[in-house]
Amino acid sequence: MTSRIPRIRVLAAALALTTASAVALGAATDADADQSRVTIHRVTIPAAHFQPTSSQWVYSTNYGSALYSTGTGYFTAPIPYSYDGTGHVFITRVEVIAYDNDVGGAVCVTLQRAEPTGTAETAMGYSCTSDSPLVPQTQWFTPAPRRVNAGQRAYLKVSTANANMWLYAVRVTYTTNP
Repeated sequence: MTSRIPRIRVLAAALALTTASAVALGAATDADADQSRVTIHRVTIPAAHFQPTSSQWVYSTNYGSALYSTGTGYFTAPIPYSYDGTGHVFITRVEVIAYDNDVGGAVCVTLQRAEPTGTAETAMGYSCTSDSPLVPQTQWFTPAPRRVNAGQRAYLKVSTANANMWLYAVRVTYTTNP
């Protein structure tokens, strides 16, 4: 004599096994879903985008492809990241691409985060070149803190000292999480 199992018991057992398997395998949660929507971006800010912060700085010229320094100078450029005002931007890496063939100076890049009121700024990290015949020389840093919230803007501040220095570009890697 064969035993008949009602269909409802079979369906309940199958559902229990499916649910248990999903939990055991680490079913996706809302937090996981947000992480899967993280997008990595990379933007290169060329020398042409850097503007002097004062007319007092001594620099030869900004050729577009390179900013040549004959002395001390400070220059800034905004980071043109894609941001729709929701979610967050996390800057994960900043690379300085420059030429520095001067023992007494350096090309330094500082990542700044500005508040919407314009009254407060936070230095998020910096890196400086070192005397090297390598052309171009690449230095990089991981900023801390890395998060840029809604309303805040991030920009780069470049300082140069002495002659024989060229800033070619700064490459910024960031992620967005809607």
